[in-house]
Amino acid sequence: MDWLNYHHLLYFWSVAKHGTVTKACEELRLAQPTVSGQIHLLENTLGEKLFIRTGRRLVLTEMGQLVFKYAEDIFAT
Repeated sequence: MDWLNYHHLLYFWSVAKHGTVTKACEELRLAQPTVSGQIHLLENTLGEKLFIRTGRRLVLTEMGQLVFKYAEDIFAT
């Protein structure tokens, strides 16, 4: 397994909080391909999908909820 990158987790956390990549990009002041790419790298590293698309929103999978809990402990303080 590859090492997790701080950016992978931060971008994932922001998307999970907002429910959309667009809103996370606004908060992070980054382009959509940057954020999406980092989330795909995190998913590939973990070997699991973290989101499922429901309409225009992204909903956390079971693994996504676990990773979000971990990220929340790190970034919410």
